[in-house]
Amino acid sequence: MKAHIARNQNAGVPLALGWNLSAADRGILEGMAPAFGMKLLPVSPADAGKTVAQLLGEVETKASRTLVLEPGAYPPALVLANFREKDLDTLLDLMKQAQVNIPLKAVVTPSNKNWVFGDLLAHLSEEHVSFTAAAKEQA
Repeated sequence: MKAHIARNQNAGVPLALGWNLSAADRGILEGMAPAFGMKLLPVSPADAGKTVAQLLGEVETKASRTLVLEPGAYPPALVLANFREKDLDTLLDLMKQAQVNIPLKAVVTPSNKNWVFGDLLAHLSEEHVSFTAAAKEQA
């Protein structure tokens, strides 16, 4: 009997985990995807209890934390993985030019890939509020 090893079909592929994206923003991102070889993976409220690594297909999805978020619990978010730095910069520039409204953005790191997605959204949201408040104070 041969052992089956689960292979990550997305290894090395630029991936974007999308949360609460509007139809317009999702359409723009899907239009940009082929230029980067990117896959857009929408995250549903029922998947918020999975880790980032599970959502990316890097680890087997075992029992995840029971965490179901309301669809609008957090603003739109994009969590990017497997991008070369120059492609990441280009994608962000193109998103800005196309006026894509996704206030929460992050890049997957060795640390945050083990976070539960809902917890990452909460953290990004807190950072965004702090950053926005600090920017207003300086204005």
